[in-house]
Amino acid sequence: MTKQRETPYAGGGVLTFGEAIVGYASGEGDLAGSTTFTRFLGGADLNVAVALVRLGVPATWAGVLGDDAHGDYASAQVAGLGVGALVHRAPGPTAVMFKAGVGGEDPEVLQLRRGSAFAQDAGRVLTDAVDALARVDHLHLTGITLGVSEVAHAATIALLDAARAAGRTVSFDPNLRPHLWSDPDEMREVVNAVAARADVVLPGVGEGRLLTGTDDPEGIVDFYRELGSGGVVVKLGAAGALGVDGGGAVVRSRTYAVDVVDTVGAGDGFAAGYLAGLLGGEAFADRLDRAAAVGALVTTRPGDLDAMPSRAEVDLLLATAAAGPRPT
Repeated sequence: MTKQRETPYAGGGVLTFGEAIVGYASGEGDLAGSTTFTRFLGGADLNVAVALVRLGVPATWAGVLGDDAHGDYASAQVAGLGVGALVHRAPGPTAVMFKAGVGGEDPEVLQLRRGSAFAQDAGRVLTDAVDALARVDHLHLTGITLGVSEVAHAATIALLDAARAAGRTVSFDPNLRPHLWSDPDEMREVVNAVAARADVVLPGVGEGRLLTGTDDPEGIVDFYRELGSGGVVVKLGAAGALGVDGGGAVVRSRTYAVDVVDTVGAGDGFAAGYLAGLLGGEAFADRLDRAAAVGALVTTRPGDLDAMPSRAEVDLLLATAAAGPRPT
């Protein structure tokens, strides 16, 4: 049976950095025909921070919002999420996302990020983010910020450099958004350069194919280990996850049968689950199980932030699945 910690994590927590996005979701078939939408707040880096807090790990999100109505909405929402927030406002629009077909496994998604306030002025929050490294244990980054703009790319690298100088551990989720890149080769070069400097890299198997040239999970692990990444966990969707522990053994997570409503945000929940297990001192196999359980629960409800489960929900799912044999 998966062993749960008796005491919650009591460290400084995690810092995330990136762009929040205001979303509009429709349950209708596609964006072209959708007429009714529900507004929500998301963004990978903010999703991870919120998920961590709900799992009992303190988290701070650093980002820049536009000086528009969407920025007002996002700022008000962030204030009630329980995360630490380093938020700056800047001229320009806040990023917007539309998705339709919610209720299926592959919703149609349209993101409008170019020219956003974050894209133009991500460095505005950098000083506060670097200062925050003195209060946290870990920095989590995603590949989205590397592709949003040159400004955001430069700020991400500066924060990574500062984290390394401060002795903080770093995780990196490639979280590829190919539409943000004009050159696939540049995307691979930039993303893999950051992955090589991370203590743990969290690619999906589809991302791994684009970044490494193979969709074999063990091949993806080998690629990043040879590149210099400290650890690699490959997300396999409904099939859970695969990684290699400190002794070099290949480990697969348990899998969880759930009713899928919306897959957007599942990878962010997975990352938060893995980090919660890592910072909470769990064994490698248990971290994989926790990450896969969080990701599975995220798919059972719509929205981004609203879909992130509580620690109690995750522990219940882990307990109900722990009696079965571990996949090999």
